[in-house]
This record gives sequence, C-alpha cells and structure tokens, in this order.
Amino acid sequence: MDNNQKLIIKTLLYSDIFDFPLLENEVWNYLISEGKVDKEPFDKELKKINSVVFRKNNYLFTTDRESIVKKRLKRIKESKIKLEYARKIIRKLFSVSTVMFIGISGNLSMLNSEKKDDIDIFVIVKKNKIWITRFFLIAMLKFMGVYRKRGEKVVSNKFCLNMLVDETSLKLSSNFQNLYTAHEVSQLMPIRQRSGFYKKFIESNSWTTHFLPNVKDEIEKREIENHKDSLFEKIFSVFLLIPSLEFFSRILQLHFINKNITSETVSNNFLAFHPRDYKSEVLLQYNKSLLKYGLS
Repeated sequence: MDNNQKLIIKTLLYSDIFDFPLLENEVWNYLISEGKVDKEPFDKELKKINSVVFRKNNYLFTTDRESIVKKRLKRIKESKIKLEYARKIIRKLFSVSTVMFIGISGNLSMLNSEKKDDIDIFVIVKKNKIWITRFFLIAMLKFMGVYRKRGEKVVSNKFCLNMLVDETSLKLSSNFQNLYTAHEVSQLMPIRQRSGFYKKFIESNSWTTHFLPNVKDEIEKREIENHKDSLFEKIFSVFLLIPSLEFFSRILQLHFINKNITSETVSNNFLAFHPRDYKSEVLLQYNKSLLKYGLS
C-alpha cells in the first residue's frame, strides 16, 4: 500500500466516525496528511483505489458502510432547511454590536445534521466584551425561544453558544491544536461578520495545515455576509462601552456556570462550553480504526 492509499484510507476512517462518506474533492480538501501531496498522482490513486474503499453515488467510504450514503443524502436535505432558519436568527444576533463574527460549527457546518439536532454557533467578539456579549446573545435567544438550556432533551433548532473568543485570542492555544479541532476550525461555516474577522481567524490558526494541508483553497472560496451597522447598533455600541457592564455580567454568569462546571474552558477572552469531551472520544475511536487497518 503506497502513501497516497494510506492517506485516503486515514481520511475516510475519520469521516466514517461521523457517518459521513466523502466525494472525491472532499477527500482531497480534508486529506489528513503531515505534509503537502502532489495532486496529479493522488487523483490517479483515488480513481483506482479499491482495496478497502468503496463507492456509491460518487461517495467514497470504507468496507461495509454503504448505508451511510443514504444517511448523508437525507441529512443534506434536512440541513439545508435548518441552515436557512439559522441564517435568519444569526442576522438578528448581529444587533449586538460587539459581535464581530458568527459561524456555524458541528454537524450542520458540513450539512450533516438531523432534524432533531441543535445548532452550534461560534462567536468572535470585540476586545474585553466577551461576558456582556454572551449575556445579550443569551437574552435574545431566550426571547426568541431558541436558546438551548443545559440538560434540555428536545433541542431541535435550538442554539448552543458552544465557543466565544474575543478578538485578542483568535489563535487557539496549543492544547486545542489537534486533528479534531483542525477539522472544527476548517469546517466552520462562516455566516456573517464585521470588519473581515473570518479571514483573520483562519489566518491566526494556520497550524491547522499541519493536519489538513489542502483545505485552505476551499476555505478561501467560501462566501460570508458582511454586516453594516444600523443607527440603533451604533448607539448601542456606545452603551456597551460602559466598563462596569462587562464586570457585572461576568460575576453574574460565573455564579451560574460554576454551579454546573464540567469540562468547560472559561477565561476573560475565551469561553468553550463542551460538557461532553467529544474531542477525546473522536480521537480515541479514530486511533482504534487506524490500528485495525495497520495505519497507526
């Protein structure tokens, strides 16, 4: 088995964890490799590989996983409906003038979401405004009846603020720099921004290319809405400059967060709310698959 074959199988084994068969261009875009690969010989290998890789409706997957093709096609249909709904809500959230960027993360970012799933969003906020921003975002989502509460069982189309960073902390720290997070960053679906913050975020996390060297070209083609502030938002931004608002919103929210703290990451410029450690679960399963195929 040559190197290209190994890389193809590794990439499919990772996507297989999410029941997500890949098209040929997706195998290339999300190829798991520690270095650059020449595209021409890679494409030739991808066309002929058949040892443990199978095809259906132009999708590639590993042995005995044909059923996930039908599952992906169904999820694409559900995700498109969910995505249009999410865009409408996110546009409203931009009335909070300290929001610089909102993108969709998780399964929906890859159109791999089911009807029953919630909607994970990633938010970049203005410097030193992470707590007051989160306060108003939660208030707005609750007012609209779409905020996912802790422990809630029925979560279809509810919004989860799973990560917020301020503009001084765009580069994720070394403990987040792994294959799982590289996928999360690279697959983030940009929805709306102020001041070009999506590009700033991607450029700040160039470490992802150590895991996914080909995805940069695909990222650069993504479209994003640019927000223009209304008069109300300009006035509201002045109100949010009051220093005490950040202080008191931090005290209030920490009071409730500390009551139920699990594996969350909480600081004054970075908030990550993941009560379940998906990263460790996914990477453990991936490493088991590599061992099974003799690729570790």
